[in-house]
Amino acid sequence: MDDTSNGPQEPEPDLPEDIEPDTPPDNGTTTKSLYGHPLAALGGALMVAGIFVFIILLGLDYLSDSENPYRSLIAFIGAPVIGILGLGLFLIAIRVQVSSAKRRGEQVRWRLTIIPSSARYMRNLWLFLGLFAVLVVVFIYAGFRGYEATESVAFCGETCHTVMGPQIETYDDSAHARVPCVECHIGPGTSFWVQSKIDGIRQVMAVATDSYDRPIRTPVVALRPAPETCEHCHWPEQFYGQKLQTKQYYRTDESNTPWTISLLVNIGGGNPQTGRAEGIHWHMVTDAVVEYIPVDEKRQDIPWFRVTKPDGSVEVFADPTATYPDPDDPETEVRIMDCVDCHNRPSHTFEPPAVAVNLALSKGQISADLPFIRAIGVDLLNAEYETLDEALMAISGGLRDYYATQYPTQAATMQVEIEAAIEQLLEIYQGNFFPEMNTDYRARENNLSHFVNDGCYRCHGGEQVNEVGEALPAECNSCHEIVAQGPSNDVADLESDIAGIDFVHPLDIGNVWQTVKCTQCHTRESGY
Repeated sequence: MDDTSNGPQEPEPDLPEDIEPDTPPDNGTTTKSLYGHPLAALGGALMVAGIFVFIILLGLDYLSDSENPYRSLIAFIGAPVIGILGLGLFLIAIRVQVSSAKRRGEQVRWRLTIIPSSARYMRNLWLFLGLFAVLVVVFIYAGFRGYEATESVAFCGETCHTVMGPQIETYDDSAHARVPCVECHIGPGTSFWVQSKIDGIRQVMAVATDSYDRPIRTPVVALRPAPETCEHCHWPEQFYGQKLQTKQYYRTDESNTPWTISLLVNIGGGNPQTGRAEGIHWHMVTDAVVEYIPVDEKRQDIPWFRVTKPDGSVEVFADPTATYPDPDDPETEVRIMDCVDCHNRPSHTFEPPAVAVNLALSKGQISADLPFIRAIGVDLLNAEYETLDEALMAISGGLRDYYATQYPTQAATMQVEIEAAIEQLLEIYQGNFFPEMNTDYRARENNLSHFVNDGCYRCHGGEQVNEVGEALPAECNSCHEIVAQGPSNDVADLESDIAGIDFVHPLDIGNVWQTVKCTQCHTRESGY
């Protein structure tokens, strides 16, 4: 006989997630669900929403051929954060329910017994474990992809487009365009990665509150030392020899007269074949150490520096007219010179107008047959504008008006050349000038030269002298040797001598260039 016919069956145990209380056992306890609270329901909904958004955007990410920093940001950071927020609300709901029960004088005991005889219990248990496993996998994968996304060039340069626009625009045109931002700005290792993310929180808050600096402050204070970044690719022991450079300039006369200079740059360094250390980089490959004290934030004013030579001897150079902190004071910032003290714009170079216009003229992108195009082009680019739209209108309208009023014949017969020049000037402006961020060559000093900014002259300007009154050499041939120069675009037409020739200034200014710095004439106001 079937035992079930002899009386009422014992009720099947209900699940912990059942909203209604079970039949009270003999001991007077009551089982209640933790899922019925509104906060728990909201938390569950957020977790489901986070997973759903993650799956949808993950699919789009795999199907798309292009990288979208916003999609990655939402998929691998936003969606998981929503899921974690939902989980947090669920845990808060548990805490609220337990606290409420205790305030009512009830004793709370967790029911964690697995009931394999209950099909409903086991079904929900496996469902819970399955969802939990999915969440774990999603969070781990999202964490990894989120890390990848925040290390990408697109994230660094495009997520905050207005703020980082100048940086990403110049980066894309630089020699380091295939080097990810994090290779230089963070580098390997955990400590700098953590430091960068903590600093990133400050930057996000600045963007959110519109309190960021315009322009962004430079130099980057927390940048890693060059041996930990630059020298991973640029091997100091291989900095040797000379490099031939040919530079084409154009005078600001009606004919835009060309002036070409070919020079050998004494890159120098350490030559493993000869064992010699020489040239511009001599101190980078020997045991010599160069230290200096900057007295301004941008490290443009250096009144004191010290050279410790390989033999251990020390030579100090100081400007006797300058005021600077005591080098022996522990509070004084005494910096060790490395790559970025000269190569301070390896990936973000903002060209002065004259440099960009000279290059466009030499490549034929701007016709040198247009009267005074070099002068008027530089003036239009160098003017102050409030917005990009204002600048583009002023440059295009200004060039057309200039030729219409000053050279009506050329305005009628050289319309193609004028429009091509306008197009090139607009391209130059958009690649080097960012008025909304107050960013251009005037706010971004380039130390790898001695025009507009003192650059080399910060130490080789003659102001700093040693104890016997001698300054560092500042002759032209100290760093480069002119082998050809003259008024022609063709090097074959130039006066040349492989042994080197004396510099001749394109303008007849006598020997003035020998007694004053280039930066006294080539200024921000003149556009170089």
